[in-house]
Amino acid sequence: MSECIFTAMSETYQSKRERWQRLLETLPVGLRKQVSLRNVEAVAALPPQAQERLVEAIQAGLKRLPHAVDQLRVNPNTSVADLLNPPTQPIAESSSPAPDVPQHIQNELADLIQLCFPDMPRVSAEALANSDVMDVARTIAKAHHLLFKSKHLGTDFVVMVLYGLLRQSQERLEEMIEQTPALRQAFNQSPLPWKPNDWRKQNA
Repeated sequence: MSECIFTAMSETYQSKRERWQRLLETLPVGLRKQVSLRNVEAVAALPPQAQERLVEAIQAGLKRLPHAVDQLRVNPNTSVADLLNPPTQPIAESSSPAPDVPQHIQNELADLIQLCFPDMPRVSAEALANSDVMDVARTIAKAHHLLFKSKHLGTDFVVMVLYGLLRQSQERLEEMIEQTPALRQAFNQSPLPWKPNDWRKQNA
């Protein structure tokens, strides 16, 4: 009996190692020999620009990889200097992935990640979709699904208020993108449709 249990556990660990190895092979070349299998999920879940920043930091002499990965998960635009010499204040704690998010939402997020970053392998997109850095995106995706299931969508004032809320959110995101050169460049290089709305101008 104990032998069967040990075999099952061994097989489970072996399959985990195989998954980690597949993730490792999806990383940028500059990371593959630097990342241990136990850290590969965290590194694979970083967005591409954060992975590139990690490569730059390693080339500059980074030794504390787990700490740098944590910092890049919180802020993918952390400078190489801050990765090499972390600020004294503790890294802001990020929320953990919500356990009650349906698998179809995880899949939708992975699809969107691959739409934004076509060169990202599916296994990396799924790891990113399930990471804590995407917690807010999962929450929004779940809210959107609930929105279209509402029995009150046929009510004019409900739909108008919901539409107004979504437009305001889009407007704030567009302002952020317009004011951040790195974000503008990311959108310009991505196949994701990027057409700022003119609602703000119409109501100016």
